[in-house]
Amino acid sequence: FEAYPNPVIDILNISHKKNITSLSVYNLLGQEVFSKTATTNISQIDLSNLARGAYMVKVATEGFVKTIRIVKQ
Repeated sequence: FEAYPNPVIDILNISHKKNITSLSVYNLLGQEVFSKTATTNISQIDLSNLARGAYMVKVATEGFVKTIRIVKQ
């Protein structure tokens, strides 16, 4: 599992050896601010419309869920 660049300015790239099924971005209050379904092992999230700050990104794959903290510049 990889997520780069972090800190991110506009585009966050996410890759995993298995297919990614969904991506969600949450602010630190737990509110979902972005959601997307996917069917490949590489995906991009456009975060250009989000305010600067810290966010949690939840990545779901086949049988695996990972949450990472990112910083939006």
